[in-house]
Amino acid sequence: MGLDAPYPLRQALRLTGLTQRFLDRLVEQGVVAPRDGQRFSHQDVVVLRTAKALRDAGVPPRKVVQALRRVKDSLAPGALSGVRLRAHAGGVEARTPDRQRIDAHTGQALLPFDDDEAAAVRPLADEPAAGEWLRQAQALEASDSAAAEAAYRRALKLDPCCSAAYVNLGALLCEARRCEEAVALYEQALDHCEATPLVHFNRATALEDVGRPHQAVAAYERALALDPRLADAHYNLGVLLEQLGDHQGSLRHLNAYRRQRP
Repeated sequence: MGLDAPYPLRQALRLTGLTQRFLDRLVEQGVVAPRDGQRFSHQDVVVLRTAKALRDAGVPPRKVVQALRRVKDSLAPGALSGVRLRAHAGGVEARTPDRQRIDAHTGQALLPFDDDEAAAVRPLADEPAAGEWLRQAQALEASDSAAAEAAYRRALKLDPCCSAAYVNLGALLCEARRCEEAVALYEQALDHCEATPLVHFNRATALEDVGRPHQAVAAYERALALDPRLADAHYNLGVLLEQLGDHQGSLRHLNAYRRQRP
């Protein structure tokens, strides 16, 4: 496995929280180009997490794909992971490295005060809000994981209920083989965003990585209780139950996965 494409498909899905169908669509449209169609680079994972954040913000899948594709086509190869994108007025806003704000669909420049986000142009001396630290962390992951970690922790200090920061930081820790720290972080997250399915899902995968399979089963089950449509939780749980000798339970979850991912 090449160092430039370290994440196989299943791990990329786990780290980003995307569905297989939506990830396939991003690949088909050339937003990301995994090696051999199955191995994703760190930059790919950053882009995929951006796509997930836009979907979580309510941007329709078609607009997410169009925005990412259009922005990528306007950049040098490999530069997409360094552009910050966010939901804006039903579409997607891109922030370029020189801090210019543009409509990701049309390429049109946005005025500094065309919405109620004066924070987007606040002086650097001001304390950024948690969301700004979150966006900085996502942009930094491809180039400086230590700075990204610090930014995620700053976001959590400002907003202990920022579930995206918990999910992304925990994944970052696991990528660095610091899975015990990731487990502790996810357990901290349970005090603030217990109702977030992806927190339980990512906690389950971290528990698997540290050799605590029975706790992982309970975490997957909680994720599915909150969101029965979380297909990857059905798959992971089915595989884990098979390893634990629960063949009937494994079959039930794998069948649920197949129904959602024909």
